[in-house]
Amino acid sequence: MGEVLRTENLSVSFGGFWALRDVNFSVNEGELRVVIGPNGAGKTTLMDLITGRVAPTYGKVFFEGKEITGKSPCKIAADFRIGRKFQGPNVFENMTVAENLALAAPVRRTVVSSFLRAAPKSVQENAERILEQTGLSEKRNFLACGLSHGERQWLEIGMLMMQDPKLMILDEPTAGMTEEETYRTGEMIQKLLNGRTVLVVEHDMNFVRQVAKTVTVLHMGKILAEGPLSEIENNPEVIRVYLKSNKAGKGNDHAGG
Repeated sequence: MGEVLRTENLSVSFGGFWALRDVNFSVNEGELRVVIGPNGAGKTTLMDLITGRVAPTYGKVFFEGKEITGKSPCKIAADFRIGRKFQGPNVFENMTVAENLALAAPVRRTVVSSFLRAAPKSVQENAERILEQTGLSEKRNFLACGLSHGERQWLEIGMLMMQDPKLMILDEPTAGMTEEETYRTGEMIQKLLNGRTVLVVEHDMNFVRQVAKTVTVLHMGKILAEGPLSEIENNPEVIRVYLKSNKAGKGNDHAGG
């Protein structure tokens, strides 16, 4: 499959500090790419630039051959179908799991008619499929506030799936999860592929080993290394700047990009 996402010399400076500089990055259609690196490496900044939350100082972003540099987050999400899940779960706590999914569907309706019981048949069918894929079928009528942290994370992934994005960006999807929840998340994400392109930012190396084929390593705002996971884990520079201090895997989960 061909290239779907590409950046050219992508750079951004905040008050003279170059958070990202001359990054040339590309992802193929249907690929699951994992981006790793120490805190402050520029991982989250790269995602912000791709999704329009931050405008570059210079450089360009292309999606499916069309330039999206500097377009608004809403336009990038709606017109180019690039969806993003942030690190912490962001769900409607006082709505049920099913209602959260229905509300996420990109169809025109009022808030009152957004609940699953009033949703169009196509939305209901999609929601049922996603409930199954996320393992939340038995909790469809649970309020989101009654879910575990991991289940809320899965619900938000499900809400993102309801939007049928061409590119899914998952920012530390296993943050705060137990080992069992992390493993189940890895299984879920692998099932989600099915022709879909997924970009994952992650710290947990056990999770990375579970899902990754190609890994991009950022360090000090630049691409330090890129390639198959087996090569990355044996790269002396990657070991020195990141893997050596990240042996604990989940013990190094924290914000920062």
